[in-house]
Amino acid sequence: MILERLEARSFRNYESLTVEPGPGVNVFVGDNAQGKSNILEAIYLLATTKSFRTSRDTEVIRSGSSETVINGNVRREDELSAEVEIRISETERKSARINGARAARAVDLLGVLQAVFFGALDLRLVNGEPAARRNYMNLAISQVKPAYCNDLGSYRRVLLHRNSLLKRLRDEWFCDNGLEAWNQQLALYGSRLIGARRLLADEVARLAGTAHEELSGGLEEFTVAYVPSPSVPEAAGAGDIMSAFLDTLARLSEEEIRRGTTLAGPQRDDLRFRINGMEVRTYGSQGQQRTAVLSLKLAELSFIEAASGERPVMLLDDVMSDLDDERRTRLMERVKGRCQVFITCTNLRGFSSDLLENAAIFDVAGGTVQRRSA
Repeated sequence: MILERLEARSFRNYESLTVEPGPGVNVFVGDNAQGKSNILEAIYLLATTKSFRTSRDTEVIRSGSSETVINGNVRREDELSAEVEIRISETERKSARINGARAARAVDLLGVLQAVFFGALDLRLVNGEPAARRNYMNLAISQVKPAYCNDLGSYRRVLLHRNSLLKRLRDEWFCDNGLEAWNQQLALYGSRLIGARRLLADEVARLAGTAHEELSGGLEEFTVAYVPSPSVPEAAGAGDIMSAFLDTLARLSEEEIRRGTTLAGPQRDDLRFRINGMEVRTYGSQGQQRTAVLSLKLAELSFIEAASGERPVMLLDDVMSDLDDERRTRLMERVKGRCQVFITCTNLRGFSSDLLENAAIFDVAGGTVQRRSA
């Protein structure tokens, strides 16, 4: 798929933004704090309805404005074009439009424009808390399987109600408490999440292993392991996962009531990464951690492409300078000509002349964007 046009109003430091990207590599160059990353953030919002910087949507609204609107024209490989819009307001719920028609929910945008983002904060994937790794799985799956997003929302609502009940039971026990009904709902939606995450993890393990081997010149073996909660056999089907979940909840019920919280479920899932058998989080150098994350992002790109038949856009936010010449070259060889790429940087050093000759280059300064003449 190709993002042919991007427009934004009252977004971050842009009063008005219009960009017509090229179909291949697009490079946004400029000093720090000029608005380069904001362009990638706008694209990512159109693709996922979320910012890669903040969990508070209203933070992206330009100071002094009450709302922001982002539009994009997308040409897909299935020969269908789409105009997508997301609107974030200080006073109303986030909303979306697809081809001019208002969507029932903002998340209905998922899958129309697909994007994979890689920036400095993504090092949290390997050295941060499990929530970052769960978020990686959730976003990758949701872009190709919208029903997963529904299951995730349902699971979170059930989990909230169940935790509230557990807190009440901790303070005052009553026999007819309805906990079993919440267990059934939690296991129903939770088993679907675990099944989908396991499929993703299996593919990511294979794809990231291949990508990492290429990026490291064959010197490192990168492995990915999914650690579900509750623990279930690798070959378990949906029914087996649900049964294991219910058995675990029954076993933990007294402890859960004592603590007032749910102790098993996808909200406790994790991914484990190793290079040459050693935990990346504990023993990996910063360079190895960065390459591991890049391998995961390339795996996400391949996963989405294989699952949807569409090649997502790749967003690389000021990461080229953090890679050595060899790994930078190998990265560009993997994405150049394969998908539309958006790169931010402070200078063009380190880019090959061949890449720059065929790239669309944009100068970014003070909230303005100007494409260089060919």
